[in-house]
Amino acid sequence: MRAVEFAGPDRVPIRHGILPGAVDNLGEALAKVFEEFPSDFQGQTGRYRGTPENPHYQKGSRTDEWGCVWVNPGLGTEGQVKGHPLEDWSALGTYKPPDPHAGEWPEPKRRERYDKFVLMGGGGGRLFERMHFLRGYDNLLTDIGERRPEVEVLRDLILDHTVKRLERQVAYDVDCITYMDDWGTQERLMIRPDEWRRIFKPAYKKIADLVHQAGKKFYFHTDGCTMDVIDDFIEIGVNVLNPQFSCMPLDKLAEKTRGRMCIASDIDRQYLLPFGRPEEIRENVREVCALFQSPAGGLIGGGEIGPDVPLANARAMLASFAEFGGW
Repeated sequence: MRAVEFAGPDRVPIRHGILPGAVDNLGEALAKVFEEFPSDFQGQTGRYRGTPENPHYQKGSRTDEWGCVWVNPGLGTEGQVKGHPLEDWSALGTYKPPDPHAGEWPEPKRRERYDKFVLMGGGGGRLFERMHFLRGYDNLLTDIGERRPEVEVLRDLILDHTVKRLERQVAYDVDCITYMDDWGTQERLMIRPDEWRRIFKPAYKKIADLVHQAGKKFYFHTDGCTMDVIDDFIEIGVNVLNPQFSCMPLDKLAEKTRGRMCIASDIDRQYLLPFGRPEEIRENVREVCALFQSPAGGLIGGGEIGPDVPLANARAMLASFAEFGGW
């Protein structure tokens, strides 16, 4: 919490990031690495479920609760949506989202111990991503370009679902609510920044305000190059941003966010973690700590370990955060 609030942490905290395919490939050896370099986040113990226990990552096709059809080639990753219930806008008028209150809702209880930072995934999903899961990616981008009114109708339908779930979720004794939407290509935002601000920024602001009113921090993950809207994330109240490091100049990102928003690092998972050498990863982590960490805080260390990451590289990343993060 001190790292997030720029209140002088004693070291860089660590968060584990992992895809089930990495568990399948590395098994207990990876669990031992996580135990050697433990996470500061509740529930990350080093014992992770593999693909067979998580239907979202299984080979084959499945239909989710929104009616979107996912196809997964079985790589231990999420797969892609290939069936879109709103591919024809004529279905929008009769489309019903899932029940926002479905699932188990245990009685909220107060924690007995506060030695770990506790996250909760917010609102049951994503906004922009759920929109193109339902409509189709090409279709939705065309709709945004043409300023079709259905775009905002669909946005509000998903936002309403998100808010109704959040209103219940924020009653739980957690430190932070997480949300995500991947917004960047390798080089720039997927849509024009002014359209992003017109359509999506007010919705994210509503989510952030609800989270803050409940006394929680707001953690936002987004992949791709999102430099054009970093200031906007700060303005809406994102407390922790998890951006994709491999798509942005880190010095400029650090300059924009220093003292204003905590960064949850994302050690390059496109090239460096899967294909680099341990000594290259060590040097990169050293640079990340130098850029984003300060005596006041502002950095959470870590990076996503996918099915293509060797065990030596996963260990090098965490060992380097321990070395340069003041462990």
